[in-house]
Amino acid sequence: MWKTMDSSFTFAVGMAMCIAAAEQEEAEKRTQRRKYWVSPYLKERSFKGRYASDFQNLVNTPSMFFENFHMPESSFNALFGLVEQHLIPKRNTRPDAIPLKAKLAIVLEFLASGDLQRHVGSTYRISKQHFGVILDQVCTAIWTALQGEFPKWTTDNMLRWAKDFEDEWNFPNCLGAVDGKHVAIKAPTNSGSLFYNYKGFRSIVLMAICDAHYRFTYIEAGALFERFFAQYSWKTPTSG
Repeated sequence: MWKTMDSSFTFAVGMAMCIAAAEQEEAEKRTQRRKYWVSPYLKERSFKGRYASDFQNLVNTPSMFFENFHMPESSFNALFGLVEQHLIPKRNTRPDAIPLKAKLAIVLEFLASGDLQRHVGSTYRISKQHFGVILDQVCTAIWTALQGEFPKWTTDNMLRWAKDFEDEWNFPNCLGAVDGKHVAIKAPTNSGSLFYNYKGFRSIVLMAICDAHYRFTYIEAGALFERFFAQYSWKTPTSG
């Protein structure tokens, strides 16, 4: 009997010691100090990142600049002039702050290439968390600065667009060329089949209309596939 009790006691003590040791190890992991607060790779952004090392080379090679940003440098600078005031931070205490023009370059290259955020961020030596913040800031700035520049669907504009299509492409009574694209997404939680399209993947729909000179006159992004045509096929666009 005593041997049985001694064995049980020894087992219990051993288990308690193992659990205590495991908890102590876990606590030490949680409280372990970081080796560094900023990755050395990211700290070299100011002289090894893509903007610092390659942007001027792109400026000196117009064809490559256009390939990267889908616009010439003159348009890039004009766009920067419009969004700059919306990108200025309320306060900036970081010595390694990313230049405002670099933020625009990062986002335009991401939008033009369709590449993954982490890939574009890596070339500019920006963390994925910071990249997401920059993407939101720049897209908001572009919308804020340019929403008033988008053409309105007035009678005069529609008559001019129709005339341009007839003159340029021999299409009478045409107000614009329409196309759409499924933009693949990861379905939001609890969305079920809401974003599932006939092509077999989940997406949001981008619809755009352009004039005879390939200039956008209307854009609608984010509509759900199954509601898209029912919602938009019958109505005349009023603004961008």
